[in-house]
Amino acid sequence: MVDVRNGVPPAIDQMAQTVIWFVGGTIADTSAVKASTELGAATSYDVTYSFTTDGFPLVSSQEKTTDERLTLLNTLEALGKVTTTFGDGVTYVDSSEATAAATVLKPVSPATSKSGYFVVRAGVPYAQLAAAAQKATIYPVTLGPQMRGPINGSGKFTWKQQVILTGPPVESIMAA
Repeated sequence: MVDVRNGVPPAIDQMAQTVIWFVGGTIADTSAVKASTELGAATSYDVTYSFTTDGFPLVSSQEKTTDERLTLLNTLEALGKVTTTFGDGVTYVDSSEATAAATVLKPVSPATSKSGYFVVRAGVPYAQLAAAAQKATIYPVTLGPQMRGPINGSGKFTWKQQVILTGPPVESIMAA
């Protein structure tokens, strides 16, 4: 093969290229979330613009374990468990709007938690409606009670909410 320089590949910008839905109902097949009936359901809400810039702290990591062998000069490594976490929880602005995260993610009394799915579509313009063949990642979650965010006099009122994964994230191809 000829040694050819390809240059720097273009990167996909996150700005206006991400949508985060909260689906409070069911998703029958998380590997093929339905754009019209599940993301378009009355229990599904676009909460993208409710989150603060640091308010959706989703991060994944994978452990590495050492594999030491008798008389082997080098220590080998093995890949271990993958951990996906929302860090210290999500943060979003306070709003009385019926479709805002402050309303949608609030547990209904007397419950102190709320279960559902975060569906994240990335790399597609925000303005583009959900459609078949688009990729998304499904996160089955349970959210704890809402807690007031800090009041510092220089921003918006916020809510914080702890999030736990209740199943593995699934890479999904949307169905019609």
